[in-house]
Amino acid sequence: MSMSLSPNRRRHDRHISDGALFVVAGKPARLVDWSFGGLALRMEEPADFAISEEIDIRIHDADVDVWETLQGHVRRVDSKGVVGVAFADDGEASVRILLKLFGSRTRTSRA
Repeated sequence: MSMSLSPNRRRHDRHISDGALFVVAGKPARLVDWSFGGLALRMEEPADFAISEEIDIRIHDADVDVWETLQGHVRRVDSKGVVGVAFADDGEASVRILLKLFGSRTRTSRA
């Protein structure tokens, strides 16, 4: 079964969250949105990422006071400091963490 891509080439709907704090390659970033394929993060400090660069993304789980780490690859970097990241794994483990942390606080965007 083939999956058709929407006109904007997204395979998965994006979920908009509340701007949770992440740490990307040691620098603070805020969550813009996430999908089953990856994340969009707005860097709070200038960052120099190369397309396809492997990065660690850390997020704090306040419920159990633990930092979770996701692995990803940089897919885009825009002039406004937003970094698009594709999950390095098949997305299953990463999405499980995101749903646990944000599942009740998200809304879906088709944009």
